Amino acid sequence: MNFTKLFVVFVCIMVGVSYAQIPYVQPPKNIQAIQLFNPQTNDNTPIIELGKGYLLLSFDDLEAGYKRYQYKIEHRNADWSPSNVFQSEYLDGYSSDYIKTYKNSFNTYQKYTNYQIQIPNRDMNIKLSGNYILTVYLDNDTKPIFTKRFAVYQNQVDLGVQATRYVNSLDEWYNQRIQVQVASANVNLTESPEAAKLYVMKNNNWNDGMPMTPQFSRSNQLIYNSNKWVMEGGSEYNWFDTKNLDVPALSTEKTLRQDSVYYTFLRPHEPQYQYLYNDYPDINGNFYIRTIRVGTERNAASEADYTWVNFALEPFDFRGQDFEVFVVGAFNDWQLTDTNKMKMSESGLWEVELYLKQGYYNYQFAVRNTKTAEVSQTYIDGSFWQTENLYQALFYFRPWGFRYDMLIGYGEGNSRK
Repeated sequence: MNFTKLFVVFVCIMVGVSYAQIPYVQPPKNIQAIQLFNPQTNDNTPIIELGKGYLLLSFDDLEAGYKRYQYKIEHRNADWSPSNVFQSEYLDGYSSDYIKTYKNSFNTYQKYTNYQIQIPNRDMNIKLSGNYILTVYLDNDTKPIFTKRFAVYQNQVDLGVQATRYVNSLDEWYNQRIQVQVASANVNLTESPEAAKLYVMKNNNWNDGMPMTPQFSRSNQLIYNSNKWVMEGGSEYNWFDTKNLDVPALSTEKTLRQDSVYYTFLRPHEPQYQYLYNDYPDINGNFYIRTIRVGTERNAASEADYTWVNFALEPFDFRGQDFEVFVVGAFNDWQLTDTNKMKMSESGLWEVELYLKQGYYNYQFAVRNTKTAEVSQTYIDGSFWQTENLYQALFYFRPWGFRYDMLIGYGEGNSRK
């Protein structure tokens, strides 16, 4: 595999990713298991249709005991910059509110309080489509505890999204080509194409995607099929399962409990870059909080326990480069922090321990060049055109005179379909 070419492709993609970057707010250590998901479909996609359905925010405070957590919702433009609309225009209800639903943990070694809030709700209803940032903070403190991104769309256009092998190219063995077609019977798309913005992300990761411009238009359709709209296929995500701490899963070497604390040791991972594509099911980097005790599934929000999960990576030849290695996935928003940075242990393995709630998790290894700050999630396990990925297209439109970007279409495409 051509590692130089892999990094070039990734850098090109990162140029697109900057379109959707906002400062990351790292939660304090006592805040864990943050989720923003659709409970009606058990889907981690943070995107809903305006006036239909809701998202559920859930998180734990490991210090336990009730605290007065507040939240607020802010409207953003397509590039995640603050929009020029008043709060009263996009929200019906309070400007901020307390999180009133909470429950203390039950029958767990790790004590915690679980907090939940539906978005939108009767006290804070969303009136406009577009991008949003949800911020949680403690009582009247203006310092955010954490933030989550989500989007609300109006179904005004049809989006066809297709991901295929990037053929007739030197990169065809490890890249996927993205093609999108936008059509509408109600919105004039071709009269002012500069009013349109399309962003495609992969696997619910706001940091892994790119803005796209149309190749041409026809019959009130915008066609995005340039050969430059390419993303790395990557590899299927690694996984581990801690639902049942009494019965270790296949990816777990051992689980033990000492002084009322669980420890889960995963089998050391062998880098896969030098091998052929390995096909096995994953959940595209997401995670699900689940717990099984005495053969019965319990209420994971308040009855799932916590365990220290030991990640281990076998020695890897960085070919003279100075790299840092991280464990990433939806459980930490794919962020590179000191918390999830691996270190070389005395045993010669790259290792890191993370304190995680019981469940089923996907993860990958990301590397960052300490000199150039370039990041790759394919350096360890390679990139393959066969990899199953979910591509999500968000179509924004700002007609003349509008002060914000409307999100008037959302579509999905799978590289296997």
